[in-house]
Amino acid sequence: MDKSRIAAFTDAVLAIILTIMILEFKTPDSFSIWAITGQLPYLISYAIGYLFIGTAWYNHHYMFAKTHRITKTVYWVNNFWMFSTSFIPVATAWVGRGSTSRGRKSFMVACSFYGPLPTCFYQRR
Repeated sequence: MDKSRIAAFTDAVLAIILTIMILEFKTPDSFSIWAITGQLPYLISYAIGYLFIGTAWYNHHYMFAKTHRITKTVYWVNNFWMFSTSFIPVATAWVGRGSTSRGRKSFMVACSFYGPLPTCFYQRR
């Protein structure tokens, strides 16, 4: 399988994930800069999710640059990685609505843990 096609598909999926995350941000009715403070928990959650995805994207491209051949196993591990990363918008929106809940924080931590898990597999190949 062509490495560049998988990288392009992954780029598209991550761009969609980032777009979904920002669509959760609601435009305030007021023109005052202080009107955004009501959504501060979501903005913080969004920034953490964006940083996580940006770092994961960079690492993904770095590892694919070092890869000489794409096997079926690498292909499916990449799909699992994209699948687990696709839960980050859900976690971001959930934590942004109320960061005091233990379940919400646990879900965000789980998404942050399972997302990079396939990276360990890439490094072994």
